[in-house]
Amino acid sequence: MLPRYLKVGTTINQSIFVKHRRYEYLANPLHIHPEIELLLVLKGTGTRIVGNSVEHFHPGTLIMIGPDVPHLWHFDDNYPRNKNTYLEFIYVLFKADIIREPFWQLPEARNVLKLIHESGRGIRLLGKTLKEVSSLMKSICLSSGFKRITILLSILEIISSGKEYQFLSSPVVRSGTNASDFERLDKVYNYMIDHFQDDISLQKAASIACFTIPSFCRYFKQRTNKTFTRFKNELRIAHACKLLSEEDKSVSEVCHISGFTNISHFIQIFKKVTGYTPLNFQKKIVKGLRY
Repeated sequence: MLPRYLKVGTTINQSIFVKHRRYEYLANPLHIHPEIELLLVLKGTGTRIVGNSVEHFHPGTLIMIGPDVPHLWHFDDNYPRNKNTYLEFIYVLFKADIIREPFWQLPEARNVLKLIHESGRGIRLLGKTLKEVSSLMKSICLSSGFKRITILLSILEIISSGKEYQFLSSPVVRSGTNASDFERLDKVYNYMIDHFQDDISLQKAASIACFTIPSFCRYFKQRTNKTFTRFKNELRIAHACKLLSEEDKSVSEVCHISGFTNISHFIQIFKKVTGYTPLNFQKKIVKGLRY
């Protein structure tokens, strides 16, 4: 069994695990679990890694993660913590086999079954689907018994029929990882998240993982399907997206705060990762469109 393997506290009378949680602080290391996860962020911001994807998250983010997909939620260290501020989210965990195989063979269930398979890449909900499912996530917390199952099926039907979602990760990252891989990746991810605004050292990351630089580069590419530099850039762009959407800062300021030293290079990488220039991204946010 892999480390960071989350065992969900379901009982014989509970096939769906539903929680509405508030925390002053949450330590959430890289982990996996056999359940499918739906998670809605109500309050708090930070960085999320799902498989080999890295993104900023904010209130209103809603994602679905398939079974045994490595993921972590790293809440911003500068998030204000006092009795009036906290991290808040709703999550639902369930196994696909809560409904038996004959059900999945029904023609009406094919889209939902396809969605469950696709959740192995992690998906982020968008548009009208995001609004509808967010409302149902709040309703499922107030329900119990068979009602929870009917709401869950409604959620899955809305997501699968609406198709308003984006894939987060490459499927390759679901391939086997051993115990040392998880420990190494968790340490490297946390080093990068904590220091992405500085000159993140490849040599330091390699030493954390107990590798030489060439061996680490091969290891990181094999485990994430991305180079170390690409992952570092995506981490910085995730922070830049947060700054552009939440604060009144110039592109030049965002460039340097996010860890880039050259604005032309920053704009080039930003467009490569998001599909937008930083200015066009800001305009998109101003119009009320979420990313």
